[in-house]
Amino acid sequence: MYFNGCRFLFLCAFYFLSMFFPAFSGEIEQGSGRFIYKDYNGSDVREIPVYYHCPETLSKFDPILFIMHGNSRRVLRFWRPWKSFADKYKVLILAPEFDKYDFPGSLSYHSGGMYDISTGEEKPKNLWTFSLIEHIFDHTKTLTGSVQKKFFLYGHSAGAQFVHRYLTFSNSAKVARAVAANSGWYTLPSLDVEFPYGIGNSPANSDNLKTLFASHLTILLGDQDTRQTRNLRQTPEAMDQGPHRLARGKNYFRFGKRQADRHNLAFNWDIRIVPAVGHSNKEIAGVAADILLGTPRIR
Repeated sequence: MYFNGCRFLFLCAFYFLSMFFPAFSGEIEQGSGRFIYKDYNGSDVREIPVYYHCPETLSKFDPILFIMHGNSRRVLRFWRPWKSFADKYKVLILAPEFDKYDFPGSLSYHSGGMYDISTGEEKPKNLWTFSLIEHIFDHTKTLTGSVQKKFFLYGHSAGAQFVHRYLTFSNSAKVARAVAANSGWYTLPSLDVEFPYGIGNSPANSDNLKTLFASHLTILLGDQDTRQTRNLRQTPEAMDQGPHRLARGKNYFRFGKRQADRHNLAFNWDIRIVPAVGHSNKEIAGVAADILLGTPRIR
């Protein structure tokens, strides 16, 4: 009887410990750190640093959130403000670094790496930058023992461009909720507008529109993000979307709603405008965290 009781206590303790990431982690431990994800492309290997923050007692049932950096590629600048929210909401945050050497220009990062920048030819989907997000997600699940089937996704500025295009072209059902904050310009959900300003003559089709509009996407905008900086695209097509980021975000949301209504598709987007905030990831991150993690979670 004594032996059976000890065995029962041991099994209970083992089950309790197995709920938490550190028991499985290897490369991921409590606190902040970094691991390298190796992306194999034939004989080539791209090493992608992934910065993370893992709160104490995070269980394998808790969510995983990706933070997409901006055009500067200064991933730490975008990752640091989110660490406190990781602890507050008990979420594992991952911030992959897509540097300018392996992912040069907006075509390789902001627009998901769907095309070869040398030849202009479309690449196989498994080689898209977009696809790396799911690869890193699956790798993280292996490292941690996570049982999550979906992840949360946030991006600011160029990261927001990545986010809304990821939802547009990946046709993935793995995103529980997404926030695109202060994007510089948008790929409109229209087959009548050619890529990159629309999805015409691109890998997307009408099925992509259905998945995109069904996504739980929030367009998050600072009401002071109205400056025409040198980093803001000012081609005629971009200017048609609005004179600044605030106007372009509003236009994208309205355009999406009209398209969903036109095709009689479910529309799960939302738009939030934050007062007294300009083009700042740090100042808008708290609102984004509450949208993603403070509301009832979609699993």
